[in-house]
Amino acid sequence: MTRYQVKLHNGTRSFSTISNFPEDVIKSGKWDRAIFLLHGFPDVNTTFDKAWPDLEASAFPTEKVLLLAPKLRGYEKSSIGPEAEYSLPHVASDVKAWIQEINPDNKKPIHLLGHDWGALVSFKAANMFPELITSMVTLAIPYIANLHIWDLLWYAPEQIYLSSYFLTMQLGSIYRPKLTQNNDYLGYLWKYWSPSYNYTTEEIDEIRETFSKDGVVDAVTSYYRHILNPVSLVKSRWLVDFNKVPTLIMVGEEDGCMSKRIAELEEIKLKKYPDAHVKILPNAGHFLQREQPEIVAKISAEFFERYSKL
Repeated sequence: MTRYQVKLHNGTRSFSTISNFPEDVIKSGKWDRAIFLLHGFPDVNTTFDKAWPDLEASAFPTEKVLLLAPKLRGYEKSSIGPEAEYSLPHVASDVKAWIQEINPDNKKPIHLLGHDWGALVSFKAANMFPELITSMVTLAIPYIANLHIWDLLWYAPEQIYLSSYFLTMQLGSIYRPKLTQNNDYLGYLWKYWSPSYNYTTEEIDEIRETFSKDGVVDAVTSYYRHILNPVSLVKSRWLVDFNKVPTLIMVGEEDGCMSKRIAELEEIKLKKYPDAHVKILPNAGHFLQREQPEIVAKISAEFFERYSKL
């Protein structure tokens, strides 16, 4: 299995991207459809490595499927910008630019597979640019854009506590040492969010090393400061027209970051939309693409094949 390091762009920003095809093949258009793999936090774009072989093998076996796993905005020096430019509309504009860069005529199907913040970015991209996206699968974030605060308080009051780590991301004096120094914080988050997953030291070290580079930790935590900013939050609303962008929302039953009760509520709320589906995956927590990579790849590929037309 050969993988290549290529670059995607949005204006002056460039984004390091893992691909199954070299840059010349991507630019030549010698592929049939593309799947963008969008990572979350605290994570990096190698998060789909274990799912990659099965996704590549099972998704449209008679076609040349282009897989692209870019680093999101702020995860490297080449994409860092002002604090004001990390709200969801700004980050979703990166997805638009990437799609238009590889598919300028909008003639080929494009699918999104997004985890955590990558899921939120996928929702927002589908909200803003539905004409560019054929279908998408989101992991770990159970939509929530159609919920009110009283829904959470009634159905999943525990989510208030589960989301309390947002406060950690508001002050540099708190988040910088936790995310960049050699301590147990990242491992604690991963174990709390995915209690059955035996992560490796190498996985955590890769993330800590990424966050330790100049400016990265302040950039990637900006996402959370925008979520707690009322103005940014209003602009970031990610309501999706599922008639235009068919969507599968997949969450882990053991997720310690997002309560599965929210996913169960979304199953009820989204029943009226025939092209919106919710799947609760057993024996998986928040990092389900790392925990159950073969199953996640198979379910995602089957969904993309089901909704494969432009």
